[in-house]
Amino acid sequence: MFRETIHHAAGVTEGAASERAATMLLTTAVRRGYAVEFTPAGGALITWTRHLFGRTEGSVIRAERSIGLEPEMPVGNLSATTRIDLDLIAGDRHAHYAEKGGRRVVAGLTWEIPAFATARLRARSLVVEEEDRLRLSLTARLGLLAQLHRTRTTSPEGWRRPSAADPYGSAGLNRPGGRAGMLRNSGSAATCACGGLSGWGGDREEARQLTLAHRRTVVAAFITEHLARVAAPGAWPADPGPS
Repeated sequence: MFRETIHHAAGVTEGAASERAATMLLTTAVRRGYAVEFTPAGGALITWTRHLFGRTEGSVIRAERSIGLEPEMPVGNLSATTRIDLDLIAGDRHAHYAEKGGRRVVAGLTWEIPAFATARLRARSLVVEEEDRLRLSLTARLGLLAQLHRTRTTSPEGWRRPSAADPYGSAGLNRPGGRAGMLRNSGSAATCACGGLSGWGGDREEARQLTLAHRRTVVAAFITEHLARVAAPGAWPADPGPS
């Protein structure tokens, strides 16, 4: 279950969304070309822009809209052992609950998760039972994405004195404020823990935009590949109130 927060023309509406409803919202958002981001808690944020007619003839107003989905039970930190257990479940369509020594365990064709770890997965709502098999919850899958794609930007170097070998060493000789003979580097590196992003921005804000674009691309690909076939078409939340 997710806490749903919709920002629309009339203000903010809060409510609850089931996993199926959240999945429908995510797949519809990607199909419409809206931006989707995952959150560390195992949720998601959908954002898009509406272009509305302004008060004067021919004028257009950009109106930002969003839907936030945050899980009632945040995934928390997923340890290496927990991620291995989740990968086992995700990769085996025969994953199911079984009894061992009077306690419930998760078992697959050739593997088994101990009772204590099984209990933790259930308590954290990381797995869902459907008929006689187990799968990862949407919250778990989004949380895994967030942990696998931790992005960072570096702090710009700022003002520095060039070395003697620097071909631009004579630049800025007349700079005021005690910066004579100094060069300014405002660049910032943008990287992701997955290794799929290694970029450079002219400043830190530009680098942050690179990390944002990377995360949005990753989650859009995940939704298209793994969720698009799950959700049935549904109604997109209305945008009540004045334009």
